[in-house]
Amino acid sequence: MRRTVFAVTLVALLAMAAPALALNPGSDIFVPAAARAGAWVTDLYIFNPGDSAAAVSVYWLPRDTDNSGASPVNFTVNAGQTLILQDVISTTFGLDSAGGAFRITSDADVVANCRIYSTDGSATFGQGFEGVPASAALAAGGSTDIVGLAQNDAFRSNFFAVNTGSEAASITFTLTDPSGNQLASRAYTLPPYSAFYRNITDLGGPSFDAGTLHAEVTAGQAIVVGSKVDNASGDPTTLESWWALGSGGGGGGGGACGGDGIYVGYTNYTYVGGLLVVVENNAITYMQGANVLFSPDDGGMNCANVFGWGWEPDTPVAIAADGTFTASFQVEYSSGGVLTFNFQGALQEDTLLGNLDLNVSGMGSGKCAGDMNTVGFYAGHTILTLSK
Repeated sequence: MRRTVFAVTLVALLAMAAPALALNPGSDIFVPAAARAGAWVTDLYIFNPGDSAAAVSVYWLPRDTDNSGASPVNFTVNAGQTLILQDVISTTFGLDSAGGAFRITSDADVVANCRIYSTDGSATFGQGFEGVPASAALAAGGSTDIVGLAQNDAFRSNFFAVNTGSEAASITFTLTDPSGNQLASRAYTLPPYSAFYRNITDLGGPSFDAGTLHAEVTAGQAIVVGSKVDNASGDPTTLESWWALGSGGGGGGGGACGGDGIYVGYTNYTYVGGLLVVVENNAITYMQGANVLFSPDDGGMNCANVFGWGWEPDTPVAIAADGTFTASFQVEYSSGGVLTFNFQGALQEDTLLGNLDLNVSGMGSGKCAGDMNTVGFYAGHTILTLSK
């Protein structure tokens, strides 16, 4: 007698149609660069896209400093409203001259960005940096690139980073020419929650007209970004690092596992079903499905049971450096019966794939008991963000 598992997660599949956003919402966001120096000031914007008020905390993170003990300034941002903090480093944090980054935490998802600009003269000019969710930071093994840099008589280039974790982060920056030839390389260590800024000459390389900066995180987690400045006008241009659509950070974010977020997909046995998996901090924190059990070899619905299930482990299921994971758990029902799940899979290149074995017991019928067929599954990273 053969039994097939048919899993459906309709809400998750419908959610895949959600639009992508340029500014990504989150409850823990980092704006990787900000400064106040002379005529240069920074304005910070925090928008609440939700339908209820958000309690928001803003932290100032000075460069090259362990900011584990940083104290926030707290605000309430009502639904649909924007908090505007003009000359924020001075008016909110009381500093006449400083460079660093912002961390913004909230009890609801918000979006944020800042503008750094010169107030010298009758017109202003400057650049902006977007707030990046902590879940999109590069983790150990992850890498990204910043393109369009130059260091010559006409332009100068800078690179920035912020450590988004409570442990030190190590980043190796490698500068290459357009053909991929290495011009310079240097490794840096960032204290917890510290901001980082260097001119490209700090790498020790020659002048160049066009270059690409490769950033690889070897420990901890960080967000990186660049800037190209016109030497004649002083006008800067923000150069963002890249990441694949839907990934958890530049170049895969979370290293081999492909990044945090929501993965939605299907089983690929006789019938197509659905599966939802939540990955946070390189670990599985939630799975969901709705299983329909039946026995087609016995004429169809001999085991006509429908079981919705969700599993949130007490300890998240760690995803190994090579992206592999295993998970085993049971779902018990008050009406009787137990489903035992065994997952084996890998999370790489923004896809989750592997095998699912399911055992059914205590359902009140001999035909609703025993091991189900092994079912393969495949899921892709959605553009959804997590709301807690």
